[in-house]
Amino acid sequence: MTTTPPVGTLGPDAAATRLSRIAEVSRHDLAKATKLAAKAKADGVRSPLVHHLVALELKDASRFDEAIVELGLGLELAPQDPRLLTTVGFCLLELNRRQEAAQVFERAMKLDPGSAEAAYGYGWTAERLGALPSAESAFNRAVKLDPNHADGLAGLAGLAVRRREWAVARDLANRAIAVSTRQTDALMNLARIDIGEENFELAERRLRDIVTLPNLPPLARANAWIMLGDALDGQGRFEAAYDAYAKGKSELRDLYASEFGGSERPTSQEVVSAMLKEFTATPAAAWTSPPSGANRSADSVHAFLVGFPRTGTTLLEQVIATHPEMAALGERPTMIDAESEFLSRAGGLARLSSVMPDLLEPFRQAYWRRVRGFGVDPAGKVFVDKHPLSTIRLPLIYKMFPDAKVIFAIRDPLDVVLSCFRRSFNMNANMYEFNSLVTTARFYNAVMTAGETYLERLPFAVHRVRHEEMVEDFDTASIDLCAFLGVDWTPKLKDFANTARSIATPSGAQVAKGLSAEGVGHWRNYAFALEPVAGILAPWVEKFGYSSA
Repeated sequence: MTTTPPVGTLGPDAAATRLSRIAEVSRHDLAKATKLAAKAKADGVRSPLVHHLVALELKDASRFDEAIVELGLGLELAPQDPRLLTTVGFCLLELNRRQEAAQVFERAMKLDPGSAEAAYGYGWTAERLGALPSAESAFNRAVKLDPNHADGLAGLAGLAVRRREWAVARDLANRAIAVSTRQTDALMNLARIDIGEENFELAERRLRDIVTLPNLPPLARANAWIMLGDALDGQGRFEAAYDAYAKGKSELRDLYASEFGGSERPTSQEVVSAMLKEFTATPAAAWTSPPSGANRSADSVHAFLVGFPRTGTTLLEQVIATHPEMAALGERPTMIDAESEFLSRAGGLARLSSVMPDLLEPFRQAYWRRVRGFGVDPAGKVFVDKHPLSTIRLPLIYKMFPDAKVIFAIRDPLDVVLSCFRRSFNMNANMYEFNSLVTTARFYNAVMTAGETYLERLPFAVHRVRHEEMVEDFDTASIDLCAFLGVDWTPKLKDFANTARSIATPSGAQVAKGLSAEGVGHWRNYAFALEPVAGILAPWVEKFGYSSA
């Protein structure tokens, strides 16, 4: 760490002596050094080391915003200090500010290419952003720099779990635990392996031990409860499984309540309903007559794959990605520029309805730059942009790309809501709704109401794909999909599981297994828990042709 001279109310010699003592103690007793640093700060000593140690204590107490402020004081004295920047990155990541964290970690790695911790931080951020190849590269870099980097080993184990490479994952997880028994991600990965290999009773025992660990971070504890639900579900103990899911979701709800659950901010369900109200209040002609000049701005057939989370969109995306004439991009923020302009505040849809076509051209160009920036070249191919909740963006999509096609994924609403409740997602305002069955059902109802209204009023070419039909009769369903997109069907589509190695969503491991009907009608095992939301979902069960019996 930099040796920028300390500043404060103490004399220079006294402050330097105090700082030297703190630096010496920090090499073997970080807790004691942190206390000395707090006392030195109170006495007026300012130095990068003092601010860093004080920030680490704040970070350990989950006071991430305060820690960033403290680190900022250190960076005022040492703007190029990679250790301070690395800790800033971890705090940003804890606050779900992932793009900012990636930039900070990248800067830290450039300043100190030999930092395994900065490399690991970048990998963790890339994984959270869904950039799995970048995550793997960064984790490998961390382990190469430090073969005993427990976090890096655990990160690689987690990626191997996603690919269902159980033996590789187990070896990496055990190596991480051998370095540090406090490496809880590695412990969780061992439980994931047990579940993947259907050793449900072993997974249950392991997870019951994990949830009692005193050093387990709150997010990890919540996810361990949810995973315990999977272990119990695998044993057919559905009431106990529901209790475990509910425990984990309750802890997630409490953990993120200050960020997403306050009464002062509208829920995602309320936001979607307000957008729909604004849409229906605008003249129909403003939407049904596409403005001239609003071309797709790319040499490709363009489609959007929408629906709702857990409706089978990941399976469809991988089938599409397997076709040599098609390209797919899953759940990346391709439309963030236009969303910020037209969907982030009241009145946006009204402005969008009458916007001049040439004023949208910069947003189209920004869209295609982002697509290519995510590693996809759509030129000459059928390009499919997959994001389940782009259902609520359909008016914006139509104004930007009126010739785009829409693939709408459908699955039994009761299975959808249950599945959203049973899974853990990277938290944001929309995913916060999935922390109870009631809010999940209300959000589903709001999104489906909006989606059906948009598809009725906007003259899209639409193809609806029922998940159960894709599972039960893959050839027919995939032939129909190819016909809609204008490409020839190929039996190679059946190899979609082999393309599923880089899926970042919770569906990844399931898709990697290939076609499976194990989730079809699974809601019946939890009918006792779904009773409070049956009335909310009944119209959609009937509309989409399913049975509630």
